Amino acid sequence: MSFKTDNSFLRFLSMGAAGVHRTIALLRSRGFEPIELERYCGTNKIWATKVKRLRLPDLLCVKTGMRVEVRAKTDLRIRMSDALANPERIWDAGLRDEDIVAFIACFDADGGPQPADEAVYFTVSALRGSAARSELGPPKSASEGAERDRTWPAIVPSRDGTVLQVTADKLSVQMEADAERPTRRQTYRLHGKTVYVSPGDRFSAKTTFLAGTPPALADLSICLPHRYAPLDHLRAPNAIDRYAAAKALPFRDDARSQVIPALEDCIGREVEERIALEAAGSAAALGSELGQNKICRFVWDNDERPELRMEAVFILTELGRNPFTREFTREQLNCIVTHPRFDGDELRQAAVWGLGKAGLKSYEDLLAFIDDPDESVALHAIAAFDVDTPRPVIDHLVRDLLDGRPRRAPAASEALRIISSQEVLRALVDTAGTARPVPDWIFATLGRLPPDLVRAYLRNSPLFDRVAPMLLTGWGAHWLTSEVATTGIAFLLKQDLSFGRAVRSRPPESSGRGS
Repeated sequence: MSFKTDNSFLRFLSMGAAGVHRTIALLRSRGFEPIELERYCGTNKIWATKVKRLRLPDLLCVKTGMRVEVRAKTDLRIRMSDALANPERIWDAGLRDEDIVAFIACFDADGGPQPADEAVYFTVSALRGSAARSELGPPKSASEGAERDRTWPAIVPSRDGTVLQVTADKLSVQMEADAERPTRRQTYRLHGKTVYVSPGDRFSAKTTFLAGTPPALADLSICLPHRYAPLDHLRAPNAIDRYAAAKALPFRDDARSQVIPALEDCIGREVEERIALEAAGSAAALGSELGQNKICRFVWDNDERPELRMEAVFILTELGRNPFTREFTREQLNCIVTHPRFDGDELRQAAVWGLGKAGLKSYEDLLAFIDDPDESVALHAIAAFDVDTPRPVIDHLVRDLLDGRPRRAPAASEALRIISSQEVLRALVDTAGTARPVPDWIFATLGRLPPDLVRAYLRNSPLFDRVAPMLLTGWGAHWLTSEVATTGIAFLLKQDLSFGRAVRSRPPESSGRGS
């Protein structure tokens, strides 16, 4: 397969995406209007094709122009990745003094990373001004120029509490009792750190900076009165300013009679292709035919920059959520998936993904690809279904079960398992009531749906006795069916090489529920 599974990388990617989503919600609650400036910073989808983008902050407020870099940490620290030998990867590359860095704690939970209720904000200026007191960790890999963690010393409490006293060199707090420890007073030596709290303030365990090396926290309230004018920045000398302006315009209420000509002018004169592509996406979102044509040229007439071709597909996926560009996007994505020039290219996977839950939700278009000869495309098509798949598409998948073709039937069964809606249950049971004999794939699929859902629906049905044994191993039926347990067992079973022992054939890594 042309994509790889990397659970550790996925975990960190998921943590970052969760942190971005929480920070967006927090900023909106303060009156800001943030969007993703760095494409895909809010998703954990992994692609093998590396899209070389401008070094961008994660978020942009389209009302004030404020830019925010988000850092989600399991152990909250003022920490940034740094690569001293690579100017494009040093910790503050692409950041202005007035930009904000949001640090947010993120904890492991059964349903995935769980971000804290609050983020902590610093200006880049404050971090730059105190960088001389930060510390560089060891290289993250053996390669020359590898990234290292740059950490600003700070104090983060281990449990909830209240600030008691602040002096020039000490911070005293009252730690609350927990299940294992009683209430107690604790004193921190500051060693030159700035205190960010006051007596009487309450703080939260592992989510609050009590003190740190930067001279102050960022005051976001002073940014709210600012008024962003992206039309004025489309000709800015700085590439990031031009990119941000192009990205912001579809999310604002500026007059289309001004915005579309300005974006079309940008498309024609912009020397940085990434900015021209972004301007094309924004113009297309506002109804510009020139914008649509430019995106098509990036896909079909661009053999020299395959990474920008991939970026164009990502933009098409975003445009698919816009009712004005839905049909244009649908046509383009279907053409990409079916055109032989892209055989073996990850572009087909990205196009299929865009047709599904990530973009258009055009689930009927996925049906043609769930048993595609390219296994990576087929897996993306199957995984692109979601709970809102409509009944006609579900009925089509159920008919595939009845046909029982060796590659098609298991693909349809897995898609139905992923959908796992009441409509899926209803369609399977309706079919079981009319088909004679009832195909085994009907029972097998019922047995792979959520056990509690199936038990409730089939409580008084004669089908229940046939399905009940399979529900004992269904997703969530017991502790060994959790993702953590199944992944752990599969990993342990791979560790089967030893001296004096023959390697036995490994069982399938997935359970009967599918991937």
